[in-house]
Amino acid sequence: MPTRAFHGQRTNALLSWVAVAIVLAVGGWALLEGLVHETLFAATVVAIALVPAAVLGSKRAALPWEVTVAAVVPLLAATIAPDLWTRQIVLYAGAAALALALTLEVHGLTEVQFERWLAVAFVTMLAAAIAATWATLTWAQDLVAGTSIIASNAEVMWLLIAATAAGLFAGVCFDLYYRGFPGEELVSAPVDGIDEERFAIRSGIDDYPSLEERLPVSATVQWWLVQTLRAGLAAMVAYALLTFDTGTVTNVAPMLAITFIPTLLRRRYGLPFDSGLVLWITLVVTLHAAGSFYIYERSFWWHNVTHPLSATLVGAVGYVVIRSLDELREEIHLPPVLVPGFVVLFVLSFGVFWEIGEFAQDIVADYAGIQMPLAQHGLDDTMTDIVFNTLGAIIVAVWGLPYLTDLTDAVTDRLEEWGGLNR
Repeated sequence: MPTRAFHGQRTNALLSWVAVAIVLAVGGWALLEGLVHETLFAATVVAIALVPAAVLGSKRAALPWEVTVAAVVPLLAATIAPDLWTRQIVLYAGAAALALALTLEVHGLTEVQFERWLAVAFVTMLAAAIAATWATLTWAQDLVAGTSIIASNAEVMWLLIAATAAGLFAGVCFDLYYRGFPGEELVSAPVDGIDEERFAIRSGIDDYPSLEERLPVSATVQWWLVQTLRAGLAAMVAYALLTFDTGTVTNVAPMLAITFIPTLLRRRYGLPFDSGLVLWITLVVTLHAAGSFYIYERSFWWHNVTHPLSATLVGAVGYVVIRSLDELREEIHLPPVLVPGFVVLFVLSFGVFWEIGEFAQDIVADYAGIQMPLAQHGLDDTMTDIVFNTLGAIIVAVWGLPYLTDLTDAVTDRLEEWGGLNR
C-alpha cells in the first residue's frame, strides 16, 4: 500500500497531528454547545493520540495517520447528523476506531504480543468497553443534571451493539491491513529506547497463602458452610418443582450444579480447589439464586450486591484464560504488570456481551410471547449492572489474583500435558 511509506516519517506525524488539531477544534465547539457525546469522543481521541509521543518522548511519534483519520471521521460525521439518535450511533460505532488505535499502541509500545485472532478479539472487547464507559458517564450525567440524553434501555443497548459490531469489523481490518507490520513499526518512531523492564515487573503473587488459609474459620467449617448453601439451593429447586415454577427451576438448578464443578474438577484432574475457593463460588451463586427465587423483585439493593460478586467469578475465569494463553502459546505474551488491566477489560466487555444477550432474549420473548430465563428491567438495571460488574472486576484484579495462582498453574500444567493448546 502506498500509504505504508509514511510510517516512521515526518509526513505521517504531520498528518496525524493535523487530525488531532481538527479533533481539538470540534471537541472545543462541542463542549461549548453542551454536546456530551461529541465532547467525550473528542477527549478520548486526543488522549489516545498523545500516548505514543508521551511514551517515546518525540513529536514524530504518532499513530499511523490512517488510524487517526479513521477516528476523526465519526466525529465530523456526527456534527452533520440530523438528530441526536443518529449522532449517538455514529459516535458509538466510532469507538471501534479508538479501540483499533489502542490495540496498535499496546502491541507496539509494550511487550504485549497477540496472535491474529486475539488481536481481533481485543479490538472487539475494547470497543465494547469504551462504549460502556461512555454510556455510564452519560447515564450518570442524566441522573445528576436531570437530562435524558440516553432516553431508554433499548437506546443504550443499540448503542452498545453498534460499538461491539463495529469493533469486530475494525478487528478484522486490523488483521487484514496491519498483519505485515512488526510490532515496533506500528508507530512512527523507533521503540529501542523503551525501558522494557517497566513492562516486565513480576506481579509478586507467587507463594501467596490460599483463600482457605486466609479465611477466619477452619477448613472444616468452610466445608460445612458449602454443604449448607447447597442444601439451601436444593430446597429452592424442590419448592419450585412443587409449585411448577419453571422460571425458578431454570435459574436455580444450574446454580446448584455449578457448586459441584470445583469438586468434580479436583477429583478428576487434581485441580487445587481449596475449601475457601469452593465456598466463595458457592456463596456467589447462592446469593444470585436467592435473588432469582425471591429477593430481586422485592429489593433492588440485592441486585447491587450480587453483580459485583458474580463479576469476581468472571474475572477469575478471565485470569485463568489470560495466564494459560500467556504460558502455553509462544505467540502470546502478556506481562504480569498488565494482567490486572486485562482482567478488568475481560469482565467489562463480558458484561456488555451479557447485556446484549439479555436484550436479544427480551426481543425474542416479545416476538414469540414466551418467558425467557434472563431479562432486563429497564435502563437503570442495565447501567447499574455495568457499574457493579466493573466494581467486581476491580476487586478481583486488585485483591483476588493471588488466590488463583495455584489453580491457574495447575490448569496450565494439565493443558500442557494435553498438548498445550496446540502450541
